[in-house]
Amino acid sequence: MTAAPPAHMMPAYMQAAAKNRERMVKLLILAALALLVPTMTKYLSWADDVGALPFKPRDYTLLTMAAVGVMVLLNKPSICPPAFLMLLVPLLRVLDATFLQRFTITALGSHSIVVMSLISNFLVTFTTVLCLSAQPWRRVALWVGVCVALLSAGGVYYEWLGFRAFTRIPGRMAGFPSDPNDPPIMICLMMSVVFTLNPRFWWNVVLVALVSPAIALTLSRSGMAVYFCLLLCYIVGNLRQHFMGMLLIVVVSIPLAIGGVAVLAQTSTKVGLMTNKDTADRLKAIYELDFERIKSPERSKDLQDGWEAVGKEPLWGHGTGAGTSVWKPHNQVVSLWIDIGIIGPLLFIGGMLLLTLRCFTLRLRGFYCLVPLWLFIPCSQIIIESPHYWFAAAVCCNLVYAGRFRLVLHAPTTPQPSPHTPLPQP
Repeated sequence: MTAAPPAHMMPAYMQAAAKNRERMVKLLILAALALLVPTMTKYLSWADDVGALPFKPRDYTLLTMAAVGVMVLLNKPSICPPAFLMLLVPLLRVLDATFLQRFTITALGSHSIVVMSLISNFLVTFTTVLCLSAQPWRRVALWVGVCVALLSAGGVYYEWLGFRAFTRIPGRMAGFPSDPNDPPIMICLMMSVVFTLNPRFWWNVVLVALVSPAIALTLSRSGMAVYFCLLLCYIVGNLRQHFMGMLLIVVVSIPLAIGGVAVLAQTSTKVGLMTNKDTADRLKAIYELDFERIKSPERSKDLQDGWEAVGKEPLWGHGTGAGTSVWKPHNQVVSLWIDIGIIGPLLFIGGMLLLTLRCFTLRLRGFYCLVPLWLFIPCSQIIIESPHYWFAAAVCCNLVYAGRFRLVLHAPTTPQPSPHTPLPQP
């Protein structure tokens, strides 16, 4: 196979076509960053809550779908069916809450508001997967992953510096989502995408240094544990090629970690007595790796209650919303089972198992994405409502499934026989 000639040696029409393709790629990346990143980091929801948004989030969602969809069509789309088939799980929850309404949710005031929120969230999730259908999907995914991770960490730092209070739990930083457990989930999933798609080791190390303190400031036990496992896998995967660099990182990071623990301990004393004790116990359990104290007795009780709820309606579940508003098992499989019955866990875990099998048969291609995808399942009950989760899953699907359906805007022309060419004789 001969290599393509340099750009300056190409004919003028080929140079113009290459510039036009590159322009379309840049427009797609800009559209994805401008439209998806504010929603995925929950900055849009926060701005709407404080009245700083000049338009409705619904209009922004529709604009996101339209703009990203058009840009994908202009960049030679080729659809990876498994990436979209995995969205059957959140789609079933949306359909159940919209049409069957077997469980009434009043968390946002009325059931209709919750349904609209579920629909909007699914449309954003669908758009994040759709933007990976373009030919330059790797560049799009990498840019989105880096920007979401940095903006999520930036919101935590902004709150920690005292410029604004976002968190609903005093003593723990949360950034725009207001829930301290959300930024670690976002950052872990986006970092897994970056580790998968970006081969430049030291750039990834710099990004790790920028976002790691933000995860520590949230004091999320599950988030820190998953992030530690992801970093450990990345270290093992790059130990042979960058052994001396790893030693340097360890030498530098140990005193920084000790200083960070001291800063966190001082930060936790700025709030009331009860929050002080809870934060100090949480922090001590984390840096001592005391797994018995990391495990929450309240969550164990919630999980037990969730299994009892599954036993009452094992086939069809109690209805979408029951697993996140009544029982709250903090386990995605149990929560999904409570919502839509046995079909939910079968589709969810079945898709994850097939994705994992493909990854291992292809020499661990996309493995970094699988680490948080699996480890957050027993820690969270709302990850299937997170666009970040399906974004990371779609990146892994695009890597391990070779089959594509290509979309074209015009049909190929059929060559017409020349009038001088004799017709074949029977």
